[in-house]
Amino acid sequence: MAAITDRDPKLMQTRTAPDGVVMLTYTRPFDNFVWAYRCRLEGNRVVWANEPGRWRDKAKDDKIFFEVVGAGTQLRIIDNHANGTTTLELFDRAKIE
Repeated sequence: MAAITDRDPKLMQTRTAPDGVVMLTYTRPFDNFVWAYRCRLEGNRVVWANEPGRWRDKAKDDKIFFEVVGAGTQLRIIDNHANGTTTLELFDRAKIE
């Protein structure tokens, strides 16, 4: 979610619900507004929703994928946009955990 929303991953707080859905919150530093999201994995695809809100799993939604690379030291986020473009972002796992 940090890659999708262009936020610092260290500011994301997570908890896993009993159904396996990951609940994420982000508190915006300058006004303390809390953003909330839900995520679930389908293989290497990340499907997400605002809380409350709809799951981003329709044909015109971006498709978000992840890859563990660098012998497990990095995480690549791949955002296949509905307009046909792709955005890649690489995170060093040691810096986000």
